[in-house]
Amino acid sequence: MTSLKDKVYSLLRRSEGVFKTDMVYLAKGGFWITFGQVFSNILSLGLLIAFANFLPKETYGLYRYILSLASVLNVFTLTGMNNAVARSVASGDEGALRSSVRYQLKWNVIMLLAFWTLSGYYFLHHDQLFSASFFILGLFVPATLAFNTYGSYLEGKKDFRSASIFNILSTFIYVLGAFAALFIKGEVIWLILAYALTTFFTTYVFYKITLRRFHPPLHTSGEAITYGRELTFIGFVDPIASQLDKILLTHFWGPAQLAVYALAMAVPERAISLIKNWVGLGFPNFASKTAKELNHLFYTRIIQGLIVGILCFGMYMLLAPYLFAYLLPKYLDALPYSKILALSFIFAIPNRYVSLLLVSQKFSKTIFINSIIQNVIKISLYLILGISGGITGLVLAFVLVNLLGMIANITIWKVRTRNSASLA
Repeated sequence: MTSLKDKVYSLLRRSEGVFKTDMVYLAKGGFWITFGQVFSNILSLGLLIAFANFLPKETYGLYRYILSLASVLNVFTLTGMNNAVARSVASGDEGALRSSVRYQLKWNVIMLLAFWTLSGYYFLHHDQLFSASFFILGLFVPATLAFNTYGSYLEGKKDFRSASIFNILSTFIYVLGAFAALFIKGEVIWLILAYALTTFFTTYVFYKITLRRFHPPLHTSGEAITYGRELTFIGFVDPIASQLDKILLTHFWGPAQLAVYALAMAVPERAISLIKNWVGLGFPNFASKTAKELNHLFYTRIIQGLIVGILCFGMYMLLAPYLFAYLLPKYLDALPYSKILALSFIFAIPNRYVSLLLVSQKFSKTIFINSIIQNVIKISLYLILGISGGITGLVLAFVLVNLLGMIANITIWKVRTRNSASLA
């Protein structure tokens, strides 16, 4: 066994000359990130298959629509705090966890009031389902979003093993709760309650476990909180832009169409999330380097990312027909859309890579400009293509957003670092 480990270690070290990175670190962290994401995705896909086969399209569409509206209310929370905490912890400031969570809990009272205001609006308009759903979500989501910062703390400490195990357990408990709600009642309100309770419970428990295990200091981390506010302001429109496609589709085409769109997105969305988390392994290392150092391998990383994305796209094109035929037979009409959406695999790694570089170097003004450009592109394409073309239009818009986003990311990074070099 030792001999085999030594051989693997030696092989990884030799391969560093080809890939120009610490392959031992990548293998260790990448294993846990991949294992955690794959296992969690299998669980969530199992739940999705159950939803697809046992819920009417309208019921599942309404459930997704309510969660999309709830996600828009993330504009009232500190969406940039997790990245700021990960960066601070990677730089040695472990006090960022507790101080940021305390700050977020106070700040998120605004979000609670927003949820309950929306609940009151629907109550006055005699929509009991939406009113009760937003009241329940308001009780739990604001606190959940604060406590989930433990994941960024673990990322900053490079403890990918714990982060992955916690992620798997969280998903498992959520899936159990959702299955219980599905088979006991199968109504939207019970699905919402299961989602809110299980996500809050697991997030709070794992936050407490992280505190007891690592004992991060109690001191206030002013830099992390300030940078978290900056990133939140920069990405203020992101929660709206990220859910606009679902909201438009439901409003103009109905919840059944949203169900088809959600199933078409199921595998591509999870695969892109896995890719992004895998690329995120490098964030602690990016934060410790200068822009000049990062530029040495910039285009190499972009090309490597495109190649991996093309391979992932090819594999999905081969597997997708079987996945839908055997697991989602009621949603075969979603298959062509899913194949087109998979084109976004090609751009996922470069997009995530450049975004992390910008955050790691604290290029706040540049990130702000980039965010405006990308959100204008996304919102414009969703409005133009989504309203007129329904699912087809939104699918094309999604792929175009990812392609144009990659081009914008690369251009903005090179311009920003070139200007920095000329001023030095």
